[in-house]
Amino acid sequence: MHYLRPMGDIMNWTEIERRLGVEGVERLIRDEVRPPLETLPASNVDEQSKQALKKITRGFSIAFFGFALGFFFFSVFIPDTWWGIVLKFICFPLAFFGCLALAAVMNRDAISDYFLATQARYIVKSKVMTAIAEKVGLSYIAAPGGAPESLKALQKLGLLRKEIQIVMDVLDDHGGLDESVAAATATGLLTADVIVLGSEEQKARYLRQSAMGHSFEDGFYGERKGISFSAFEWIEQVDEAPDKYHLLVVFKAPYRLSGATQLRSRKTPWPSKFDLAFQDVQLVPEDFAKKFRLRSTDQVEARTLFNPAVVERVLALAHGDPFRAVAVDNHLVIDIVGDNRYPLLDLRFGEWSDETIRQTLVDIADLLDVVDEMSRTFMVKRD
Repeated sequence: MHYLRPMGDIMNWTEIERRLGVEGVERLIRDEVRPPLETLPASNVDEQSKQALKKITRGFSIAFFGFALGFFFFSVFIPDTWWGIVLKFICFPLAFFGCLALAAVMNRDAISDYFLATQARYIVKSKVMTAIAEKVGLSYIAAPGGAPESLKALQKLGLLRKEIQIVMDVLDDHGGLDESVAAATATGLLTADVIVLGSEEQKARYLRQSAMGHSFEDGFYGERKGISFSAFEWIEQVDEAPDKYHLLVVFKAPYRLSGATQLRSRKTPWPSKFDLAFQDVQLVPEDFAKKFRLRSTDQVEARTLFNPAVVERVLALAHGDPFRAVAVDNHLVIDIVGDNRYPLLDLRFGEWSDETIRQTLVDIADLLDVVDEMSRTFMVKRD
């Protein structure tokens, strides 16, 4: 299943309404979507702005990578004694915020200018997307989780200009989906597959603090055929390569899980395991093993979750797209990698068009299809 349609193959209004299952979409666009967008002045798309944004993202990516790598080697050489554990406990937050502060100081003005410039566009996009979501029976959350914790930490340390507080207030006002963001963070899907030494509390804190560096956007929640779900995107910054956009869909698990089970398509990294006692799970048919890998801390539970009917549907669902799923605690979280979805308005430069509006509607229709298929595939319980 391909979740994004090329811009040159956009559906007409009749097809979009059929896929969304509603009428009057064209009238909605004319009366409630285009007018707010037309009030926005478009910024000049110049190479200097692009390079500034790339510099910011590269700086923070390097800082987080340096922290993870540096603390790993630091932990290796510190003995596992009482004073070693205490030292690691003290150094962990100091090293993390130190790397964060260094990146912020080096990009202080660029960060503030960028967020202040996008504030008006952000509010307009949130208003327009809310109207579209309500038309199809969903709720829209512009900033899942509210203002990024990294921005809040930097502001408290006085490393950003005071004007950035206005931006954080706007993000918090448009926040939500805190439980879904926390559930996705706990799965390890937002963190590279590394081994972190320390207590369970330290590992959980590492997951939370690593997630602080991510950008969450375009959240939705609602109910489809009696099944509740939430979904949002997070952006994986890749140095010297295009960013990766992860669509995360969060369901309540069919029942309270005693173990942790992870599924991934071939050539896709595992979510962080943090030294859990995972074992490979061998399933039939053979086609499944050629395309997927499955591991779990509870073999019986994994085979119950991924019974033959589920395996058959996963095979039909994937079609080669990067795909991961994690079932742990009380949630089932799906991760699909793709291009940027919901491109209605470019927050950086204020650009929009009839094509970006239509593409956004198609992406929402794709999301609804994904939710329907995923809930059926993984046999998610109805509330």
